[in-house]
Amino acid sequence: MKPIAAPSLLRYAPAFVFLAVAIADAGRVADTDLWGHIAFGRLFLRVGPVSHDPYNYSVPGHAWAVHEWLAEVIMARTYDTCGILGLKLWKFACTALTIIMLAMAAAETGAAPPLQAAVLVTAAVALMPLMQFRPQLYTYIFLAALMALLARDNYRRRAPLWLVVPVFALWANLHGGFVIGVAVLALYATIVSAEDLIGRRGFRRGTRLFGVTLAGAVATLANPYGVYAWSHVLGALNDPLTRKAMVDWQPLIVVLANSHGLHSGVIFFALVVAILVVLALAVIITARGGDLPLIAIAALMGAAAFDVVRNMPLAVIAAVAPLARHLHLIGIKMRAASAPASAIAEPGPAAVTPAPAATEPGHFNRAGQIVIVAGALVLTLGKGGLLSPRLPAAMNYPVGAIAFMRSHQLGGNLLARFEWGQYAIFHLTPSSRIFVDGRVDLVYPPQVIDQYVDFFAGAPGGARLLDRYPHDYVLMPSGSPADRTVSARPDWRLIYRDPVAVLFARAGAPAARLPGVPFKAAAPTSDFP
Repeated sequence: MKPIAAPSLLRYAPAFVFLAVAIADAGRVADTDLWGHIAFGRLFLRVGPVSHDPYNYSVPGHAWAVHEWLAEVIMARTYDTCGILGLKLWKFACTALTIIMLAMAAAETGAAPPLQAAVLVTAAVALMPLMQFRPQLYTYIFLAALMALLARDNYRRRAPLWLVVPVFALWANLHGGFVIGVAVLALYATIVSAEDLIGRRGFRRGTRLFGVTLAGAVATLANPYGVYAWSHVLGALNDPLTRKAMVDWQPLIVVLANSHGLHSGVIFFALVVAILVVLALAVIITARGGDLPLIAIAALMGAAAFDVVRNMPLAVIAAVAPLARHLHLIGIKMRAASAPASAIAEPGPAAVTPAPAATEPGHFNRAGQIVIVAGALVLTLGKGGLLSPRLPAAMNYPVGAIAFMRSHQLGGNLLARFEWGQYAIFHLTPSSRIFVDGRVDLVYPPQVIDQYVDFFAGAPGGARLLDRYPHDYVLMPSGSPADRTVSARPDWRLIYRDPVAVLFARAGAPAARLPGVPFKAAAPTSDFP
């Protein structure tokens, strides 16, 4: 197959790439794990690789492998050196790399730049709410880079696939999504080998692809935990507790069923589903696209997205190249329908159709690109944007209650709301330990989570949690069933309340005899840190 020069947006219309980056980076909120990522990165910088959790008292010393150690070290060092601005610039850089890789993947399809721009910007909108301050950003970068390599290999047979070896070695130290990368590469090798076998083209290409896949998988062992990183990640993926306690690990249908009315999250989920549906229809209309391996990857990531909503960005990333390709082929069909039969022929299954002459430099006029860049700059630098010193939180946090504990030097075992656990770790370590936090799939056994869920929901028997563990304080949302449960107990005393959180201490503890308790206050703004 003769290679062609791919008409890339990076060359012909970089303004659209910048716009896509600005859109994808526009959602800037601190989710529940950001505090933990900073704290865990600091821990790694102090003591190196850890094998046991030092933060909880429900299962003290439980096994824990910090498989995202390098990402958390980068996040901690960035924040400690450059503050919130540094974190925002880090996220922007990760987002930009992801979008650039997607633009490169789309260029390999031979689609016209206007079509590439439409697909890229649509993907950026779908990615926006999920591009947050988390190590997952590295999986988005590397999956997009892998899709660009595979798109080049599929359409042009000239991809430097040896790059996956150092990429996988780095990926395994940044985020557990490296497992997905190995699965994607193995699926690609399998489909290509099957196609070559059916087409009687021999095993040479398939052997090379399986060799690269094996080398990449072996490279993932270059991490502080070796093969245990694999078992740690796979165990987390198969942990039923994860789906029970964390919304983003639940199936899409369940999340939509539990949504109350139409809100932004539902709209973005619907956009991802629309992308997948359009891709499916486009493939049905133009089945001979010469990219069955890429379609198979998109189908796998689409199924994963329906199974677990946190996989939705992976589905979008995998869909970009085949979507651009098949929409391009639909355009060819439409032009062919309105032209003489001999004028335009549909490409064969392994051909990449050069873009029409209209995609030569200058197709996107300079003035239009300047307007697009101006709009992207407003989106990037506007109120609450990249240079703003404020980073709002995704939910209300017990800012006042934690400040009360720190100002009165209160420390001990803290039974806090699950989503507040890492916030407490960040602000109260080493004077306090927590009962549970967001590392449900990595640290806490099922009985601990079940007991916590029953207590938090006010289920019958849930109050027994208060007697089973050596809690010193209870920190729960104001007005919650847990608040009512503890308020009814004579062995606990309220010492702080605001509209967001209530803090209890044991009735006989010195904290319960502080002057002025229970202290009542207005709830401070929940911003990072």
